[in-house]
Amino acid sequence: MNAILLDAGEPIRVAEGGDRIGAGPWARWLSSAVVPDEGSARAERGRELARCGAVSSVAVVPGAVTARVAGSSGSEYVVSLSTPPIPPGAWSDAARAASARPHLDAGLAGTEQSLHLAHLLETELREPLVPPTRAVTTSCTCPDRERSPVCKHVAALAFAVADAIDRNPSLLLHWRGCRPVEPPASRSGDPWRAGPLPAPRPLRALPPGAVVKRLGRSGIRVGGRDLAEALEPAYRAFSAST
Repeated sequence: MNAILLDAGEPIRVAEGGDRIGAGPWARWLSSAVVPDEGSARAERGRELARCGAVSSVAVVPGAVTARVAGSSGSEYVVSLSTPPIPPGAWSDAARAASARPHLDAGLAGTEQSLHLAHLLETELREPLVPPTRAVTTSCTCPDRERSPVCKHVAALAFAVADAIDRNPSLLLHWRGCRPVEPPASRSGDPWRAGPLPAPRPLRALPPGAVVKRLGRSGIRVGGRDLAEALEPAYRAFSAST
């Protein structure tokens, strides 16, 4: 799976809003996992950085999100959020479960922040979709890192990624190493729509009079013969003239 570069590497500016960033459940859980104390001064400063466009060069790969975050002094720091990807077997099991549970389709496709998918992975497959705090490793090159595991730059990246997940839920799947799973064509929204038609077979020439033979005897006598037999010479003549 290739890296996804958000907004072509340009600074991400989170829209102004309330005290919390992240509207959907996946986005909310991610920001809470990375920044458990969202009421702290560092968290508030992280929100300010996310909203003023201090976060840039955000790249998402399976297991890691990296970015550059500009600090208040003008210095730029390298920040990352890392966690082990979901095992391929667990994701395959989730995809198989969708065959009997259509409500999982949108979550597996990455088009919706599905509570149903998160519940399935957490309770039945024992693999949280959004990793808990203990499973997320953060890093930052700023000096404040020595005093706190969650500096304002880490918080800013978490909030910027949460906002991006609200716009494109498949980003979380990519970070977790899960390829989106497209729903079957029969569940694409139109119950009458199936998959693409197969390519037509090559045309095969029929022998002269094949149509008459397939129709069978007519029961009509012409010159002592059945009409189907009487028409065979005419079909052979038509075929020879074309």
